[in-house]
Amino acid sequence: MELSPQARQALKAVVFTEEREARVEALLRFGAKAGARPLLELVVDLVALADEVIDNGREHAVDLLIQETDLHPYSADKLNYPSLKGALIGLEAAERVPDHARERVCPGCAYRAGSVANQCFTTQSDADSVLENGEAFLCHARGIDDVSGEPTRPCIGHAYAARQHAKDCMEDRHGPEGAA
Repeated sequence: MELSPQARQALKAVVFTEEREARVEALLRFGAKAGARPLLELVVDLVALADEVIDNGREHAVDLLIQETDLHPYSADKLNYPSLKGALIGLEAAERVPDHARERVCPGCAYRAGSVANQCFTTQSDADSVLENGEAFLCHARGIDDVSGEPTRPCIGHAYAARQHAKDCMEDRHGPEGAA
């Protein structure tokens, strides 16, 4: 990836600070100096750079698993891994769980914003598919069968998501007030 020195400086100012407001200010300074188009290109370049880092992290993890365990490369390549696309879809999934119930979902739940499962595109695609089909989505943290190691209990987050999905579907069919 190639970035201009000015774009690199702006991104460093954004990435190396912890406060959101300081990041906004760095982007505003860059935009005021360089203009709107370079600012938009900077955001696009940041997404591309983040995708590269995520892909490299995945490749490194897969390589380590192959080298350090007896995991076959074919199996290692199928591992679910966080991505920007998964994270964006995951934010929508987490919003399906009402505020009062968000602490009830498991720390690693696909419906908990920011968890690994919440940011994995494959997991989110599976959850959406199961949601559309009305099938069960099982919890991978609670109720694991001792013999098979398979989950046996429904996912709490998915139960809330299914309720919200059903409500949304009814509103789509009958309008928000229930009258067609």
